Amino acid sequence: MSQPEQPKKAGATFLWVLGAFAGFAVLFSILQSTASTPEDPRIAERLAAKEEITKLQDANLTAMGLKDAAKKAEVFTKALTTLKAKPVAASPQVVPGSPTQLKQAAAPAAAPAPAAPPAAPAK
Repeated sequence: MSQPEQPKKAGATFLWVLGAFAGFAVLFSILQSTASTPEDPRIAERLAAKEEITKLQDANLTAMGLKDAAKKAEVFTKALTTLKAKPVAASPQVVPGSPTQLKQAAAPAAAPAPAAPPAAPAK
């Protein structure tokens, strides 16, 4: 008589998949550490542009008087007061299922414009 088959362990497949995943992760990290990223040849140009923009923005803030904390607070307070004084306008957007939408759905539809009479044939 032959020997009965041994039952496979339930977690063996899981361990093989986990091992394969770990192996690929190790291989990927080794490839990443050995590969070098190419340096951007335009880095000097970009840094110079950044410096120029920073200087221009700083000059613009100084010209507007926003470098001084008191002046800055005054400007922002004035802007806030102006915004608060504006009346709140009704939004044309309607939320589905809201009372406004239900009222609009219950209202009768506008009558279509009458069709234009056919043009007389030219003689």
